[in-house]
Amino acid sequence: MNAHWSTLAVLGVYLLILIGIGYVSKSRSDGGLTSFFLAGRGLGKWTVALSAVSSGRSSWLLLGVTGTAYAFGFQAVWAIAGYILVEVFMFFFVARRFRLYSEMTDSITIPDILTSRYGDTRHLLRLSSALIIAFFMTAYVSSQIVGGGTAFSSGLGLSPTAGMWLTAAIILVYTVLGGFFAVSKTDVLQIVFMLFSVVILPVVAVTQLGGLRPVFEAMRTEGEGFVSPFAFGFGVIVGLLGIGFGSPGNPQILVRYMSLGDIRQMRQAALISSVWNVVMG
Repeated sequence: MNAHWSTLAVLGVYLLILIGIGYVSKSRSDGGLTSFFLAGRGLGKWTVALSAVSSGRSSWLLLGVTGTAYAFGFQAVWAIAGYILVEVFMFFFVARRFRLYSEMTDSITIPDILTSRYGDTRHLLRLSSALIIAFFMTAYVSSQIVGGGTAFSSGLGLSPTAGMWLTAAIILVYTVLGGFFAVSKTDVLQIVFMLFSVVILPVVAVTQLGGLRPVFEAMRTEGEGFVSPFAFGFGVIVGLLGIGFGSPGNPQILVRYMSLGDIRQMRQAALISSVWNVVMG
């Protein structure tokens, strides 16, 4: 019972912090569409870098990759390698041009950029790209809500459906209150929790088990594939590496490039993002 109430207390404080970020950010999102959707193109390098990592990894890292590692051991490393390589390339070679072009054309969305870049006077490209984004982002956001619902149901004893409704409500509140500025700041907060859950807690757990040797011994009992990243066939490895090729089209990552305040900080943001991607992986 004490553990249950302590969990509720931690969750309550966390929710209050999220809503507080949304409320405090309200003044930063009231200056028009650019302010609401891109935080007025005024975010710092740390916020841009960490929010890009957080929004790109989220439930996929906490549940998907960890579940793959639990089922297949070190073979899960190929999924991690794919997105790290692609996002390093995007941040270092695409992000700067994306940021400059979006400001030059006063674009605030991906369809805006495509329309301006290719002279889409009939708005067919805008409509088709918006429909594609809406279709795939609906699936993506739904998976995040399912991930949040799973976390709430396991931590609080809620039903998965109630957990999903709670997750959706939390996201809706701070997004409506503070716009993209609030979303980015909450991403930075969440990546701190992700650091504890995927880096610090595993280190503590391995230490409590007596080091890496008993862990590797336990993995070997599940088969050699658990300790060899090359146990998968070539096709499966290519498929897992291909997960990263979704990053160039992820709107939630691309808008981070567009929101950076000082374009001269883009390379620094790229370095920060790359280091954190490796650490979180």
